[in-house]
Amino acid sequence: MQLKGTFQITEWQESVTQSFDHGAKLSKALVNQSYSGDITGSSEVHYQLNYETTGDASFNGFEFITGSIGDTPCQFTLKHYGAFEKGVAKSQFVIISSATHAELLGLSGSFTSGEAGQASYVIG
Repeated sequence: MQLKGTFQITEWQESVTQSFDHGAKLSKALVNQSYSGDITGSSEVHYQLNYETTGDASFNGFEFITGSIGDTPCQFTLKHYGAFEKGVAKSQFVIISSATHAELLGLSGSFTSGEAGQASYVIG
């Protein structure tokens, strides 16, 4: 099974948990997103971010998606590992749990951010 589409960030709340010299920092973010394409619905993401002095960052986190795949309701969780470099966010992820689609467990995917908080995703 392959799923493709886009998501749009609808809310981003980030707070610094530790500041270091020259602008490096650790932070956490709570992000809400809306999905379109093969998945329609919304998600809540909890990220931990490590910012370098350049402003680039590496991050990890968990995302819970709820919505539908076609006409079938869906709920599943992604585990993310990614980076933000030169204004572009990219993540590799794997589906670690699903209350509705056991066949999705273990599928991996990725996203690459575009403009204005929108990104394209591919799973499978």
